Amino acid sequence: MKKICSLSALIFLLVLLLCTPAMAAMEYGVIYDETEMLASETLTLQGEKTLPMLSRTLGLDLRVDVLTEINDNGVIDTAEALYENYDYGYGEENEGVSLTIYLEPQDDGTYAMSSSEDWCVYVKLSQERGSSQELANIIRDAVQPCMELQDWDGSDMTASSTALTRAVDAMSVAAEAYILGEPAGSGQETGTEAPEPSDTAEEPGFDITDIEYVMDESGVLSEKEWLELESRAKSISQSHQVGVYFYIVDDYTLYGDGEVYDVTTKIYHGIDLGLGKDRNGIIVLLSMKERDYAMFVYGEFAEYAFDSYGQEKLEEAFLENFGSNDWKTGITHYLDTCDEYLTKAEEGKPVRPAHWPWVLMMTGLSCLVAGTICIVLMRKMKTVHQKSEVDAYIAAGGLSLTDQYDRYTHTTETRVKIEKESSSSESGGGGSGRSGKF
Repeated sequence: MKKICSLSALIFLLVLLLCTPAMAAMEYGVIYDETEMLASETLTLQGEKTLPMLSRTLGLDLRVDVLTEINDNGVIDTAEALYENYDYGYGEENEGVSLTIYLEPQDDGTYAMSSSEDWCVYVKLSQERGSSQELANIIRDAVQPCMELQDWDGSDMTASSTALTRAVDAMSVAAEAYILGEPAGSGQETGTEAPEPSDTAEEPGFDITDIEYVMDESGVLSEKEWLELESRAKSISQSHQVGVYFYIVDDYTLYGDGEVYDVTTKIYHGIDLGLGKDRNGIIVLLSMKERDYAMFVYGEFAEYAFDSYGQEKLEEAFLENFGSNDWKTGITHYLDTCDEYLTKAEEGKPVRPAHWPWVLMMTGLSCLVAGTICIVLMRKMKTVHQKSEVDAYIAAGGLSLTDQYDRYTHTTETRVKIEKESSSSESGGGGSGRSGKF
């Protein structure tokens, strides 16, 4: 009995020892923190939204790893091993950037960076897009001010969290500037001032800076599916010069106040969606938290192609798929139907309700009414017989005729002014759309 108890206790201790490393870690999207002490709302936003969205825009995987254990060869070798073994990287070339930070456990339960060399930047970039070493050096120089030892000495983990947040921002800006070929701060170099941020951009969570045609904040699409849909949406938009957008978010209330339709219009105008001088475009927004959705159409030509009837028929093409959580098929149907409707509008044959059923119905109804009236009149007629003598038609008392004359006096003509119908809507005005549940 003692052996059984001893064995059970040993197994329990082994389970605790093996599970502790796995439990002592937190993931904020693409930011991995083994200390579990760096969490913040801003860091979570960076890991779950900012970095993934920027990764898709640049085609470059952006990740951060904060480790409490590394292999014997040091932090650089550990960073490379993580990158290769955990399938980091974007696209076929697995291009990406990782910031790796090593913090040692302290006696008081905190974590500290013991050396200025306990962090590194690892980059994997195809030769067609640039030099991996050059980009790594640029990002390291940008992140260096955020890695001062006084911010990572374990005395204040909140300071370490703030330093990490600044490091993530620095990495993002440097990577974006290198890939897009735009030196950071170019606006200030020419003496021009940066534009003031709009009021809309200050809304909580409303930090979309790189416009995508298909945005999947909730991660319901695989990378391959997203790339395919993004390419298709971009092709349709550029072909018709009408922006065709589809956004999936976790909770639309993070992007502004009001109902889902109000927030959708705010997103559309807040980040200047639409193409051409009239900013023609259509956007569908899905909010996963309460399964809300909205459709918003803006611009004269877009509203011509997608009038109220067209919006209703377009909705029927995809809404059922989302009801069964078939996201890729639903978005594909949405894009294909948009392409079809825009093509018809360009040919001068926009999608409109058919009129011939109404003509047939009104014709049939008219015939029915006329037939009914005839039957009623016929039933009221009495049977008559033709008389053979003329005097049979003379009333009692005889018939007396005097002279009769027809004299023309005047003609009366009446004219009525026909008023034109007034309309409260303006061409390409405030836009239109629909909303509901899916």
